[in-house]
Formats: sequence, structure tokens, C-alpha cells
Amino acid sequence: MAAAAAPHHVPPHAVRIRHATLQDAAHLLAIEQSAAGLFRGAAGLEGLADGPGMAQPEHERLILQGAVWVAEAAPGQLVGFLDAEAFGQELHLWELSVHADWQRMGIGTRLIQAAQAHAAAQGLVALTLTTFADLPWSAPAYARLGFRPISPPGPRLQWVMDVEATHGLPMGRRVAMRMGVDRPLI
Repeated sequence: MAAAAAPHHVPPHAVRIRHATLQDAAHLLAIEQSAAGLFRGAAGLEGLADGPGMAQPEHERLILQGAVWVAEAAPGQLVGFLDAEAFGQELHLWELSVHADWQRMGIGTRLIQAAQAHAAAQGLVALTLTTFADLPWSAPAYARLGFRPISPPGPRLQWVMDVEATHGLPMGRRVAMRMGVDRPLI
């Protein structure tokens, strides 16, 4: 199985969104690293472009919980993924990555829709995430989908942000966000 290649022959609507399998886990880091290339142009965050990404065992743990989705352009050609985890009545989105060659085609939105449908089917009430407040592909993009900032973030999301701080993320640029699962995505 390979991570993304140029999308010249596959229209975005043909990309299949499905639950990830354990076999997919080995390919998610390459997608995350490609997506992280956006940080090379983000002042003060350039180092994130070459960060370690999520460890394969963590992807596998979330896959076994049934809370990871992949975008597959063709059999064995993964182009994006979303890792999530249920906490109480909310599904937290840990990581959303779309390969650089496949960005701005609606694939991230479709991955969020899959997570939202899953959360609703499980009786959960909201999706949550933490992201950068000031990057156009982060909080502003999530806001267009219906996510709203949470301030203060509450104990669980504050814990997430505290962990992010230990990994070097600048807390002054981070925001926690929430969206009800009953809200249709734009």
C-alpha cells in the first residue's frame, strides 16, 4: 500500500472514505508528514513540518477503537486520515491529515463528516478538537464547518492543550473547538 500520489487521474468525489484497518497504520505517518509541509510557511512553526508525527502504535490503538478513517483514492492508495477518540459524550479529533497533493479538494471535510456520522450513531453529542487559531487551514477552516471556539476549554480539553504544550506547541496560538453532531457540515 502506498501513500498518495498526484491526483491527476482520480476526481476528488471518487475518493472513498472508510474505517482504517491495522494494515493502514503503517502508511499514515507519510500522509501526516506530507500534510505538515504547510507549516514550512507558518512563521514560528516551521519546525512542525519535520516533526515526528503520531506514533504507529497510537494509530493502531485508535483503529482498534473504530475511530480512525482513511481516504483512499484507489485500492491501496491512501491520501488522508482522521484519528479520533471518544471521551464521555464527545468524539475528540486528534489528527486530521490530507496529503499535500490532495489538499483543498474537500477530503478533510468528508473525513470529518464520517467522524460526525459515527459520533451521532454512537449517541455522542459533539466533536471536539484543538488547533491553531491563526492559520487559515486550521481554526478558520473548522469554523466554516461549524466548529466554535470554547473558552475556557474545560478540564479535558485543557488537559489536551497542556499535553500539546509539553510537545512544544505554543499555547498562545492554540484554541479548543466544539461542534454538535447534529449540525450539517457546509
